Amino acid sequence: MSREDAAIPAARPVHFREALDFLRNKTRVPTGQWADLWRDEHTRGFMVAGAAKDQLIADFQGAILKAMENGETLDSFRQDFDRIVKKHGWSHKGSSGWRSRVIFETNLRQAYNAGRWVQAQRLKSRQPYLRYVSVQDERTRPHHRAWHGTILPVDHPWWNEHHPPNGWNCRCSVMSVNDREMKRRGWTVSKPPPDIITRRRINTSAGARIVEAPAGIDSGFDYNPGLGAFGRARQASILKLEDHRTEEFFAPGYVPPGFNQDEPPAIEPRKPQRPLVDYLQQPTEPEMLKRLHDAIGGDHAVYLDPFGHRVAITDAIVTHWRNDPDKLRTRDAMFGQFEELIQSPSEIWLGFARRPDGKVILKRRYINVVTDAGNRPALIFIAEEREGFVGFHEVGLQGTTIIGGRVPSSLRLGKFRRGKLIYRREG
Repeated sequence: MSREDAAIPAARPVHFREALDFLRNKTRVPTGQWADLWRDEHTRGFMVAGAAKDQLIADFQGAILKAMENGETLDSFRQDFDRIVKKHGWSHKGSSGWRSRVIFETNLRQAYNAGRWVQAQRLKSRQPYLRYVSVQDERTRPHHRAWHGTILPVDHPWWNEHHPPNGWNCRCSVMSVNDREMKRRGWTVSKPPPDIITRRRINTSAGARIVEAPAGIDSGFDYNPGLGAFGRARQASILKLEDHRTEEFFAPGYVPPGFNQDEPPAIEPRKPQRPLVDYLQQPTEPEMLKRLHDAIGGDHAVYLDPFGHRVAITDAIVTHWRNDPDKLRTRDAMFGQFEELIQSPSEIWLGFARRPDGKVILKRRYINVVTDAGNRPALIFIAEEREGFVGFHEVGLQGTTIIGGRVPSSLRLGKFRRGKLIYRREG
């Protein structure tokens, strides 16, 4: 083992629940390059640069989880890495030793630092400060050395970008501090170190891009992994409705469909497994709930998508529109389509959005286009899952010109076919 490898800790042989939750809660994302996920998108998406097959990514995620749960070393993970590469015939860049080290170290350090953030949020009423800790040896970056000992309130904005890890092979961490320890050690709250924003050129799947990041932080690492994964703890009494709104964002190489690239192929309409039904004209909530229960076989149902992800359909489909019932009208025609839409969609798109509390939300959009009794394209069904809640859209096609029996991709689909296409049904 090299000296550099020896500096990488084994996954700690304790069940650091918050760190394990960070990794378990990630969704597998196929990518061409590391920059296909950017900054805090990595808090919700698990990827290995260049790994495009879901089962390959799943095996790597499982190997990292096993290493964390069992306290395994880098050498042990390298055996798993070689086995997975051989099993899938995966051709990767760089040597096996270097690549396995990067995957092992980056994921462990992200997970542990995210877990520390959750603990800091839980303890901040008693330990209201975080202290930046760098290793302070010859390998420590100059900026990280300068930040050593910086003490700021847990929720200070500086931690939004400077919370470790701050780059490849970064060994920095944070520790929670209370007023008594501050006084005992003679520490004081710091003035935030000045930020010097630098511009760098990176390669993405869509070509070279210019990005910005604070000096001393590697491109794409200027985010707080725990904040993105878990948000910032706040008292329930002061939460406002606006705190649950989200703002969608994209990686620097993202190009919306139709802009300087080929649009996704139009979706071929198909006959639904269950016939479409007429919607209720003036439904009451009890009537809508009965329709939902009849369609899904009870007061809730769980369907597996093509990746094995569980999507729960519950009464919230109806009750969340309680204060705006007009928006629910006609949508009961979709209740019987949920099973097919989730289990056998035409497409699945993945997107990311950020809440005001800093938490990153993963959105999955399931899309189907179905025909009516006359075999004419009739409806586009879209289900969007985020944070365990499923919202849905029904877009009518009657009266729309259909070219060659296909639904034009421009037909009110642009706002739904956004983000990353992770699944397209064959045939």
